[in-house]
Amino acid sequence: MEPYNIFGSGEECHSSESGWTMYIGSPTYDDDGEDIDNGDDEGIIPVNDLKEDHESDDSMASDASSRPKGNNGLSHFLQVAEEEKLEKKEKKIQEKHIEGKREEKKERVTIDGKGKVPVKCNSKLLSAKLSETFFHRKASINRFRSSLSQTSTTTPPSLQFQFQLRFHRHLSSSSDEHFPSGEFEFKPITGWNKFLVKLKMLIAFPRIRHDTVYTFKLRGQISDQLNSRFSRGLSLPQICDNFIKAAYDPRISAIYLHIDSLSCGWGKLDEIRRHILDFKKSGKIVVAYVPSCREKEYYLACACDEIYAPPSAYFSLFGLTVQASFVRACIEVTILPTFSMLIAHMELILLHVSVHALIVWEKYFVLFCILEDEPHSNGILDNIGIEPQVERVGKYKSAGDQLTCRTMSDENCEMLTALLENIYTNWLDKVSSAKGKKKENIENFINEGVYQVDRLKEEGFISDIIYDDEVITRLKERLGVKANKNLPMVDYRKYSRVRKWTLGISGGKELIAIIRASGIIRRVESPLSASRSGIIGEKFIEKIRSVRESKKIKAAIIRIDSPGGDALASDLMWREIRLLAASKPVVASMSDVAASGGYYMAMGTGTIVAESLTLTGSIGVVTGKFNLGKLYEKIGFKKEIISRGKYAELLAAEQRSFRPDEAELFAKSAQHVYKQFRDKAAFSRSMTVDKMEEVAQGRVWTGKDAASHGLVDAIGGLSRAIAIAKLKANIPKDKQVTIVELSRPNLSIPEFISGVGNSLVGVDRTIKELLEDFTLSNGVQARMDGIVFQKLEGHPGCNPILALVKDYLTSH
Repeated sequence: MEPYNIFGSGEECHSSESGWTMYIGSPTYDDDGEDIDNGDDEGIIPVNDLKEDHESDDSMASDASSRPKGNNGLSHFLQVAEEEKLEKKEKKIQEKHIEGKREEKKERVTIDGKGKVPVKCNSKLLSAKLSETFFHRKASINRFRSSLSQTSTTTPPSLQFQFQLRFHRHLSSSSDEHFPSGEFEFKPITGWNKFLVKLKMLIAFPRIRHDTVYTFKLRGQISDQLNSRFSRGLSLPQICDNFIKAAYDPRISAIYLHIDSLSCGWGKLDEIRRHILDFKKSGKIVVAYVPSCREKEYYLACACDEIYAPPSAYFSLFGLTVQASFVRACIEVTILPTFSMLIAHMELILLHVSVHALIVWEKYFVLFCILEDEPHSNGILDNIGIEPQVERVGKYKSAGDQLTCRTMSDENCEMLTALLENIYTNWLDKVSSAKGKKKENIENFINEGVYQVDRLKEEGFISDIIYDDEVITRLKERLGVKANKNLPMVDYRKYSRVRKWTLGISGGKELIAIIRASGIIRRVESPLSASRSGIIGEKFIEKIRSVRESKKIKAAIIRIDSPGGDALASDLMWREIRLLAASKPVVASMSDVAASGGYYMAMGTGTIVAESLTLTGSIGVVTGKFNLGKLYEKIGFKKEIISRGKYAELLAAEQRSFRPDEAELFAKSAQHVYKQFRDKAAFSRSMTVDKMEEVAQGRVWTGKDAASHGLVDAIGGLSRAIAIAKLKANIPKDKQVTIVELSRPNLSIPEFISGVGNSLVGVDRTIKELLEDFTLSNGVQARMDGIVFQKLEGHPGCNPILALVKDYLTSH
């Protein structure tokens, strides 16, 4: 059914076989977002129920004539409809006597799939009241009943229909299709602008020759932040900008990608893949070279025009896995100095244990074994005398499970299975579409366990089997470069210094700000933390306020790549984002992950945009402390506390477990924080609390599933978020805007040292990351567990426990 516009304000409704759903009401809220009315709110109320209550209340009906007429949503709707019915009759009479008079065309809507009722399209008052309601969480029943009492006691027969009285921020937000796509449209620079670009290139730096190939290596981690010149690694914003610049740069003839061992999430991969396809719209080619290729690497490579691999390439398209680690599992670590002792030890334990991992480091053999016959024996933390006491709220909230559980819970298994299925299905869909093969054929090929490069070429998964120098030779032939000449090439770091204004794509006068939020959320900055380590609540709020106070910035985008963190910091940032959204359009754009505290931030915006495989949701909390009593006994340490107050030692006494009354208070405090989180999520997403509870409980969703459950408004990347921000700010679609990055990198001493040599910076990195994951005592945490999606890779360096063992061995 096509949408009908019945409000005259750009909002759209959709009909279905079951009829229409109307959104009416205008509750009043104070500055803190609380409903001033004291009536019971129920979220979804059939209008007939309200009518019956009204008709049964004789006192309200008798006093209706003495009360002032209100303009509140439902009453005004009924009055306008009745007036239109009388007006229609008068027009029919006038048509008989006045020739040439045209009857005003009226939009009609279908109700319950039956009759039709005309609705006045240009009622500004109705539109304002309805629009006000869409941006609030719930409606006040008392206000609706009061408005009904102001209308006549007899409802017109044509309006006696069933519809639901519910609330939502936008009628059009129920469908992803109603938002602009933000799709890249390549428009060649011609005429005078082309001449100006040529002049700019004569004086601009860095200097790049014509028919140059832009080449860079996609490898390792990819940050969602802008990097400084001395920062190591790749930056997603700079990668995407370089693709756009290369598309318009007349000096760039092709892109040559080296794709190797990526360790970023699927959200960033979708963003990069989209920009590869956008670059190809310019008519230039993209060539991929993959010496080591798994599912993530091939996900990007299949978007390129050609894929090459050396004869000795490592290809392992075997499928995807999801892992959950538990440090309380019964693991025995044995370090043996000689091979003969290893053999002797293996003979003794193979009947009782299963070998989890065996690594060789210098002269040592390190054996990791899982004790199968002792399911209730001590785990790693038990062996060293640490007892974690974790309180998590939400049956799917798995953060803390690695400390307290030995196996995966049924709810966690259900959630991870759904996530894995979505990722795997998306991978098959994209690859089958890119290679022109059936999805079933690709899945069968994967299940064969093919690793031979020859088979990949035969089946059409790669273009040819050649070395890197042979790929360059082919590029020279294609671009007309003489065999004895070098192929002009520019790398990632140098091309990142090319300015957009040089290419005539610098943007327009209208400004849209992007505030990036990446990493773990903390309320204040630690004295020992790096300058850009995570999201610091205080600094983030300063940026939000600067955007709100700026008159030049027309809209803002909150770019989120965070699994959450401190619940208090998340709430404070949510409040500031809502204040910003009250003054100008704010759109949230999600990267790899925006879960728990990351979603807390996003739900304060007007519109949420996520990639189809973004990990989001996880509306839940976790808190806890460590009981270090047994550890203190082992090391000969003793701690005594003198306190005043029944619960003074609640968090201070880490040398003992909680008392029963302390455990009860601790659990209640976590429940309180969860209810605040859930209720504000319901308020922000215009849901009932019961409806939000169904999708909360700490469950992690992919962006696609989150959209179907009302947690996300649209699927797409940063370009779509910008397009939606332009729409909300009333900026024409075809008008260029200037993107203002408020998270510009500042060179810090640790980054400078990292650029020169990483030995000083990386000494304690492994231990620091491990302790950050294990430490939960610094307030209540709204964060998602570190879900690890990986291919069948057996690199011991990926395991933090093994990395610690390596560090220990190398230091002795």
